[in-house]
Amino acid sequence: MLGELRVKRFAVIEEVTVPFTPGLNVLTGETGAGKSILIDAILLIRGARAHPDLIRSDADSASVEAVFDVGPGGPVSQTLDQLGHRPENGQLIIRRELSRSGKSRAFVNDTPATLGLLERLGDALVEIHGQHEHPLLMEPARQLDLLDRFAGAEAARDKVGELVRTWEAARAELNGQRSAERDRAQKEDLYRFQLSEIDGARLKSREEEELRLERQRLQHAERLSHGLMELTRLLYDDAESATARIVRACRLLGDLAKFDPALAAPREPLESAQALLEDAVEQARRLRDRLVPDPGRLEEIEARLDALTKLKRKYGESVEEILAYRDRIASELERLDRHEELLAQQEARLAELTAEAGRAALALSAAREEAARRLEKLVERELRALGMEKARFRLSIARESAPLGGLAVGPEKFRLTPRGCEHVQFLLSTNPGEELKPLSRVISGGELSRTMLGIKVILAAADRVPTLIFDEVDAGIGGRTADVVGQKLKQTARARQVLCVTHLAQIAAYADQHLEVRKTVGGKRTRTTVAALKAEARVAELARMLGGERITETTLRHARELHRGAQTLR
Repeated sequence: MLGELRVKRFAVIEEVTVPFTPGLNVLTGETGAGKSILIDAILLIRGARAHPDLIRSDADSASVEAVFDVGPGGPVSQTLDQLGHRPENGQLIIRRELSRSGKSRAFVNDTPATLGLLERLGDALVEIHGQHEHPLLMEPARQLDLLDRFAGAEAARDKVGELVRTWEAARAELNGQRSAERDRAQKEDLYRFQLSEIDGARLKSREEEELRLERQRLQHAERLSHGLMELTRLLYDDAESATARIVRACRLLGDLAKFDPALAAPREPLESAQALLEDAVEQARRLRDRLVPDPGRLEEIEARLDALTKLKRKYGESVEEILAYRDRIASELERLDRHEELLAQQEARLAELTAEAGRAALALSAAREEAARRLEKLVERELRALGMEKARFRLSIARESAPLGGLAVGPEKFRLTPRGCEHVQFLLSTNPGEELKPLSRVISGGELSRTMLGIKVILAAADRVPTLIFDEVDAGIGGRTADVVGQKLKQTARARQVLCVTHLAQIAAYADQHLEVRKTVGGKRTRTTVAALKAEARVAELARMLGGERITETTLRHARELHRGAQTLR
């Protein structure tokens, strides 16, 4: 439920805080006072796009903030928990900030949020019905959405849509397999040749690096041999080699230790060094003995590296990439060998998807048919209450034949799309003897408004959104019909919070809370204020709505009677 709306520097509003209560909240005021500005503010909370021209002309920024009471366990709480915006004390605060630079920011419980999150929360928090919806409601696609919502069939339609999209993907894959049939033989021959060439090369991982190292060793064998000989000479063979010097040092320390035992200590690390030197010399000799020039082996290495280079030009940048390519074509070759088997499997899968999508679509169709008959009766009942006693309302449900290769439903082979196999159109006849016509061809604005209002009242009763806003949906009605509209809104407000912007006193009289939007001009500035009316102030506003600027005792008496009668109905 919407608890409070705070608006700052927005349009003609300097700063205003609007409290809302459970039940029916009515906003009234003279034309141009700013009632629609408050609806625009709520639209921003719902994630609507912000424009700099919404900022008050004497300011550089504006803000709109809404406080909602959120019950635990509902869709809003679940969404907030998933995204880390857990409401505190059951309150959800959504804020939009606008700047003259064109940038806007959104916050959910003081945490930055995206407009996508605001739209998601807004759909679960507030639903707005207004005259701007009339063109949308005349579109068959929108009418199908309304029927599905009334039938509670949105989940069923989503399932049908998912199945149809899966079927389309499976059909595209099957068609791709069939069209690839003519290329299969060529691919098989190519892959078998490539596989034979790669396998014949008997590649080994890291082979190229090892061959290059061996080639380098053979190319520089003489230089390496001379270097190792010089190394053994320096370390061991010469009379003044490192080993000979260490041996003499050890002998000297042994002689000196006879006179001072402490001098024996340095001898141990020297003897260790001698052992290490002898080990290094032994390794150098073994390496030198292996360095035998072998022109034949060098030619073999060059030939092997040349063969690897040719394979890399064809199949990959390295031996590892060539081997990976080999595995891929081997797998593809196996798949080509099983082409007929895989084709049969895909055809069987497509048949299963066709049957499953057909069953889901027929179940959706049955739900729509049943809901359509109920909706027709309910709308006609609402229209009679709204003064259209002879009106007839029907839902035309049409289907079209599936094109060749398309997804068909039932023995009639109706075309199935992600939205099902029906096209829906709302039809209306307002007078006896008149044919049923689409809503777009209803000439009378009053009749159209009442029809739309009747549909919205019914859908609102089936809705789970806690706050419903009716923005001047009373256009074209008055008198007894306006009183009935007030009763309908009051009835709807028993199960949820309702906000209604109206110019009709007959509707405003039923409010649980009456808010007056007033525009004043002072100091060459226009300001809009909102006040909750009590007692006589409320009667005075009803009298203004009944009689205009000149309020007489007669209009006041009429306003009191109107207010008393509506409150008695409560």
